Amino acid sequence: MSSKSFKPNRFLLTLWLPCGLLGMFWLSGCRMQSQEIRKEAGRLEKIKAAGKIVVGTSADYPPYEFYLLPELESEMVGIDIDIAEAIASNLNVKLEIKNIVFSKLFDELAAGNIDIALAGLTPTESRKHIVDFSIPYYQAIQNMLIRAEDRERIKMLEDLRGKVVGTQKGSIQEDLARNLVSGAVFFLHEEIDALVDALLQKKVDAVILEKPVADTFVLKDSALLNLECSTDSQPLGSAAAVRKGDKVLLERINQVLQRLIEENKITESIEAAKLLAKKY
Repeated sequence: MSSKSFKPNRFLLTLWLPCGLLGMFWLSGCRMQSQEIRKEAGRLEKIKAAGKIVVGTSADYPPYEFYLLPELESEMVGIDIDIAEAIASNLNVKLEIKNIVFSKLFDELAAGNIDIALAGLTPTESRKHIVDFSIPYYQAIQNMLIRAEDRERIKMLEDLRGKVVGTQKGSIQEDLARNLVSGAVFFLHEEIDALVDALLQKKVDAVILEKPVADTFVLKDSALLNLECSTDSQPLGSAAAVRKGDKVLLERINQVLQRLIEENKITESIEAAKLLAKKY
């Protein structure tokens, strides 16, 4: 019996080869899409598995976040703390709050040591490159805090030329001061309390702060005066921050924030925090 060599049908090869390749690409695409979905949902799944959500803040920024008794680091209160509690309640998990130096918040978020950063954060374009932001939950204008005795000497940003201006290190106020106040010397510090103390001790001539923050210090000390900073830029507001790609968690945060805004809870929280800040 003579043997016949097998010759593949060229037509079938031509037909099945592209189909096979398409199938491989489809499976690969589905696998990648599935991995991406798991990645986006991963942080929320970890939070639920752990039974707690870890929120990072910087507790020297009344009325956003502050200790009722700073010297004892007692109960932490404020707008952002109320928001954090609402998010934890919505997820049905416990809340853990970490007090972190403001300039290190994004580092802690990127390292996965916290799930959310809530600290009166302004969602600037440069920050959007390293974190994802929620919808803004509060809009505040920028103010400058001065000594009341200097009210005739300092009336606007232009009057700070040649003077010493204090801002929190790494804050939007630092950027604003450097961009809008020419010819000034800048005094940077991690803690707002230290900046206000420097103002009272005449080590600086003004401190740039958000209006609700400046208001709390004026309520406490009549030696201080709060003036609006006249700028052309629109306020960007304050927002919560999560790690890049934590989309599912961010969606839940936005749902909570939208409900709080619609129910006027944010405004109520601000007023309550201002009253508590008088004791700060």
